[in-house]
Amino acid sequence: MKTIRIPLPAHAPGHERFLTVHEFGSGEKKAYLQAALHADEWPGLLTLQHLITRLQALEAAGQIKQRIQILPYANPVGLSQRHAGRVLGRFDGTTGQNFNRGMAIPPEVLIERVLPELGQDAAANDRKVREALVQLASEKKADYEIEILHKTLLGLSLDANLMLDLHCDYDSLPHVFYGTHQRETGTLLSDCLGFPIRLEEDVRGTVAFDGTHTQPWVRLMEATDAPFADPCFAATIELRGQHSVSDALASRDAEGILAFLESQGYVEASGAQHQEQAGSTQAISVDQVKVLYASAAGLVVYHRQLGEMLQPGDHLADIVLLDKDQPERIAVHAPTSGILFSIAVNHLSFPGSHIAMIASEETHIKPGTQLSF
Repeated sequence: MKTIRIPLPAHAPGHERFLTVHEFGSGEKKAYLQAALHADEWPGLLTLQHLITRLQALEAAGQIKQRIQILPYANPVGLSQRHAGRVLGRFDGTTGQNFNRGMAIPPEVLIERVLPELGQDAAANDRKVREALVQLASEKKADYEIEILHKTLLGLSLDANLMLDLHCDYDSLPHVFYGTHQRETGTLLSDCLGFPIRLEEDVRGTVAFDGTHTQPWVRLMEATDAPFADPCFAATIELRGQHSVSDALASRDAEGILAFLESQGYVEASGAQHQEQAGSTQAISVDQVKVLYASAAGLVVYHRQLGEMLQPGDHLADIVLLDKDQPERIAVHAPTSGILFSIAVNHLSFPGSHIAMIASEETHIKPGTQLSF
């Protein structure tokens, strides 16, 4: 294992931040994995520690066949943002920007740059695209600290053949996000992990970090008939909830990721197995996720469990109003049928706060848009 540390410009006198990068193996193909881009989402931090341990043993045995690059923490900026002892970590403290939004490479810029150079050699086309993407990342403006972080992460990852971004929800069933154009590989990843909910998204619209790696390829392939051998596969892995930090879960998830890496030719003879399926699977488009928001300020009390199938009108939760003359509640009913797969970990609600997500079979948001949080 080779380890390097990449310094980030100091945000204040006397302060220094850096990214740690662990690299295993060698070869033409590269897998890139990172955790805690949202710095208040910690299960992935432990999962990567378990994966690193497994990869060290495999490397010693000569069983790593391609390059694997791991960032055990992707966001030292967010990890340092504390208020009264609590790590905030989801939004940049200076700009207010979501750490997992707003870093995409404009596809039209890539198309303009590489289209005249593409030929009929698919492998050569791949190299030209990856080189151009890394170059475009280096040209991104970086006035704010979050922009410097994004620029550095993209410079490390945009040449990858496979990119996995480890996150978690507030409290949820484990699930995976991947592009609709990569359904077969996304399904295999979900199967290796044993995750029941598979959320497929149109990456031609608004994208997060994972879509930043696939959107340019999709838009470029729409603009040309030139062949490509191995466009980047990228996915976001949601490792349950913020409190789901345990060695048992982390080891299980690391084994699932390792099984996927083996299926893609990055390691061999790892002994990793597909993980046991946790419930029945449901693959839907992201726009079929129904997000429920609180209508009032109060204390949310849930009456249904994660993984339950809901029907329209089912009594899902109550918002207990705390500022009335007598005890009073507002009932929250399921507006659609589907699986309850996410709830809020912060039970104190305010009007407009997210309280639940349901995986349904109906369209609820405009295709190509992101879930709002």
